[in-house]
Formats: sequence, C-alpha cells, structure tokens
Amino acid sequence: MPSLQVSDTSTWRIIIGLIICLGIFLRVFHYFNNRSLWIDEAYLSISLIKKGFAELATPPLEYEQKAPIGFLWAVKAMVLLFGKKEMALRLVPLLCGLAALLVYLPVTRWFLKPVGVLTAMGILALAPPLVYHAVEIKQYGSEMLATVLCLYLYIRYEGKMRFGSLLAWGFWGALILWFSYSAIFILAGMAVGVCLYYLFRREWRELFQSVIPFSMWLFSFAVNFFLFTYKYADSEWLTTWFGLRGGFMPFPPTSVAGIKWLFQVFYRFLDYPLGILWNFGPAHSSKITSLIKAGMAVLSLFLWLLGMIAFFRQDKKLFWVLTLPLVLTLIASGLKLYPFYERLLVFLAPVVILFIAKGCVSVASLFKVPKSLKYVLPVLLLLWPLYSSTDQVINPYLFGGKKNAAERDALFYIKDRYKEGDVVYIYWNFLHTYLYYKDAYGLTFPRTIEGSDLKNQAQNETDYFGKMKPEFDAIAQNKRVWFIHNR
Repeated sequence: MPSLQVSDTSTWRIIIGLIICLGIFLRVFHYFNNRSLWIDEAYLSISLIKKGFAELATPPLEYEQKAPIGFLWAVKAMVLLFGKKEMALRLVPLLCGLAALLVYLPVTRWFLKPVGVLTAMGILALAPPLVYHAVEIKQYGSEMLATVLCLYLYIRYEGKMRFGSLLAWGFWGALILWFSYSAIFILAGMAVGVCLYYLFRREWRELFQSVIPFSMWLFSFAVNFFLFTYKYADSEWLTTWFGLRGGFMPFPPTSVAGIKWLFQVFYRFLDYPLGILWNFGPAHSSKITSLIKAGMAVLSLFLWLLGMIAFFRQDKKLFWVLTLPLVLTLIASGLKLYPFYERLLVFLAPVVILFIAKGCVSVASLFKVPKSLKYVLPVLLLLWPLYSSTDQVINPYLFGGKKNAAERDALFYIKDRYKEGDVVYIYWNFLHTYLYYKDAYGLTFPRTIEGSDLKNQAQNETDYFGKMKPEFDAIAQNKRVWFIHNR
C-alpha cells in the first residue's frame, strides 16, 4: 500500500481544514469562557460604554487610551446591539481573529508551497498570543487582520494596471487605515517596495500607474491623522515605560548595543507574538530544557533568515514588499515613534510567519529531503503552540498569562459576602475596573469609598501616606473593611 503524501490534494485540504477548525475552536472557546477584563481592557472599555460615536471621535479617551476610530465605532455598535458586558465588547476582536484565519489561507497559498502553507497556517491558528488577541477588547487583533487584508489586496491587485483595479486597490487600502494604526507600515512598505522595483527596472508606465492607489493611501492616512490621530496627546510616561523595557531601537543600530538589541527583539518576537519559543517556565527549568529552548530559537531565527534570502532570490519585489514594513517599524522605533514591543508587534506576525514558513520550504528544497521528512520542521515549530494552546483549554486560568485577571470574580466574591456595616474601599489603581463593572453589571455596594490617585502630588513615600491619611482615617472607623487594589 503506497504511503499517503500530504501533497495529495484531498489530504492536503483535510489537514489545512483541521488546522483552521482548531484555530476557530480555540478562539471561540476562550470567547465563551468569558474571563474578566484585565486592566488595559477595562481602561478602554470605560470609554466604549460611556461615550457616544461623536465623543469617541473627539479624543482624548478616558485614561489616555488610544485606538483607531473605525475599531472604536465597530465595538460601540456591538455595545449598542448586545449590551455593555465583556462578550459584547470582545465580539469585534473575535470576528477579526476568525476572519484573519480564513483570509490568510489564500495569502499563504500564493506565497508558499504546501509545506510552507501548513507551517504558516499552523502558527497563525495555534500561537497562544495570537489566540489571546482575538478575544481581547483591544485593537491588536484587528491590527493583525489589517495586515492580512493588506497582503490579500497585494496578491489580488498588484501588477493589474487597469484603472478599475488600481482604484479598487487604493480604496480598500485607504479604508483599512481607518481601522488600524499599524497598517501604514504595511502599506507604506508595499508602496516603497513596488516603486523601487519599477524604478530600478525603469518601467516608468507601471511606476506612474502604481502611484494611483499609493496616493489614495497617503491621502487617507493624512486625513485620518489630522482629524483624529494627532489629537491624542503624547504620553511621556508611556515613552518612558517602553524605553525601560527596551522597546526603542538604539538609532542608528550600528553599535554593539544596537546589534545586541536587534538580536534580543527578534528572539523575543519568537515568543511574543509568534508563540513558537519553547518556554518551559521556571518550574521545569533545567540544562536540558534550556538547551532545547536555545536550539529551537536558533532554528527559528535561521529559518526566518533563510526565508528572507529565499524570497530575495525568488522575487526581489516580493522581498521588499515583505521586508520594508519590518524595516519601517524598526526605524519608527529608533525615532521613538512606535515601540517595537510585544503586543504592538502582533500586526507583523503574518509577515514574519511567511518568512519562517518560506525557510521551511527552502530547507526541504536545498537539501532534497525525502517527502516523508518534509514535515519534520513544521511539526517541530508547531509542537509548542499546540501544547500551550491545549494546556490553556484544559486550564483556562493559564490563558493570557498575567493578563488573565480575576477582577470580576473579586467583586462578586465581596458582593456575596457583604454584610450590613461593611465598607468597601476601592484603591485608585482598581477604580477604573470597578467603574466598568458598576456600570455594566449594576454592581454597587451600600457603602463605598473611591480612593483618590495622589501619587503624582506626593514628593516621596512619607508625603504620599500623609496625603492618604484622611481616606485611611475614614475607613478605620468601620468594623470591617473590604480593601481592593490591583497588584
């Protein structure tokens, strides 16, 4: 009996279908698990449930939050239709996550051979960070969908010089910019890559025709920026926060520190947002696990680099279209305009996944491995995401790591045990979460003291506690106090 090869059309479709179904299941499972909002979600949710469409379009939002106007309006529409609770707020991110899975398939099939498609779809479907952002009430999941849509528009319209096609490409790209801040990196990278390609080849007609959609993108970005984006005040504390965590590239990155920074951020990228770094955790730390983790990191980075080289040799235009968004993001990071850090890089995941998947294809081609061994690398890359995602379904409290909050549970715990004469003191760093649940669930207590944020008014620790004394004196007069704060 001949062995069944994955390249057989029917088997191939079944495997890819199973991967997509598994990705859908993971996202839907965690959506209906309906965990509590965590701190960042609560910050944005306050504006989404309190403000109308016009107010959302006139920054600032509560708690210095920022999000694209299209995303804000889409979520607000869900709030009006389905209420103020978590599942209504997270419906738009969920739909974006599911759409990204479905639209990414034709993208991968255009860029890659079957072994690469399997790798790329597997990472996108199974990576825990990407699953998480599909059920978080923040814009990062929709930013990733925007990237996938930009890639799809490229394979749909690039090279088609009919006026209607150029206008369609321009219109859809211009529209995406109203739903995604980071899409400008993807679209600008595409535009520069395509223009450079035609410029070097002296294909002047194609160059000038390509300016039609690219100028539409630029106009849309400019209008959006001057109407909405620039109104968000620069948060100096956020720049400091990301700077302390290495979110900004030393510019230019020519020093030893700059080169070291590049290696560190690419290494971290494998863990977040790609989720393919074998992180065993402190409980399972040993020399063997450290070697396995290091080996997988080296392998993944090698495949990433090999994939970039393979695209360059195959088609220089494709190489620049995929590489320049990454380069532009790094430059923005060096100029302290956009942090190159964790969740803010989710939008780059579909691009980097293509590089790694292309690397898998190249290894199979370069070393002429037997068909039965072609899928060893994809399996190695997908083992950890599959294990982690399975573990998080079995143990949902692991989902999201530190972002898996229990604020709602804490409030209902107190509500069920509240007795006459009790007082609930809400420390200032929990107040936003309390205000959300107070509004969304009607969750109130007969006697509540809402703490004041006095940290910026105090000169030192002693001064801070001195300013807090009136509030502490007020709660000290009660027999029993429920003290709630966010660690």
